[in-house]
Amino acid sequence: MQRLMLFVVGLIAAYTLTGCITAQQLRERRIAKNHELFNAFAPDIQEKVRFGQIDLGFSQDMVRLAWGSPDRIYIRTTSDGVATVWTYTRMRTYTQTERMSIPVHVTDSTGKRRTEYSSVWINRDTEEEYAVARVEFTQGVITAIEQLE
Repeated sequence: MQRLMLFVVGLIAAYTLTGCITAQQLRERRIAKNHELFNAFAPDIQEKVRFGQIDLGFSQDMVRLAWGSPDRIYIRTTSDGVATVWTYTRMRTYTQTERMSIPVHVTDSTGKRRTEYSSVWINRDTEEEYAVARVEFTQGVITAIEQLE
């Protein structure tokens, strides 16, 4: 019985640990799936991509291997022409504490029921998406990079 319990606990631990994957592990998976493409890059570009770095002049394929697919894609039109902007985002949660009155049904010693209002504090979470980086491509190569400090 103890062996079975240890086995089950081990399976649960293994399942839990496999759910925690790092950005570097995700990058290595992308590179492994696109090995031929990655090998076609110059050695200095391969090193940057392997460490999750991008630079001006990188292609969309290079950025996709280094950072993954963008969360949003915009088309930017200026007097200089048309550019594609990839945006990478994250989520943050704000917790707000608010005071609220709630009805409480009370029965007194005579059996009479009445409603009283009691003041309570509640937490309300609000999630917000925000941009951490924008990468601008003109004719398929990076011409601008914006990153959140």
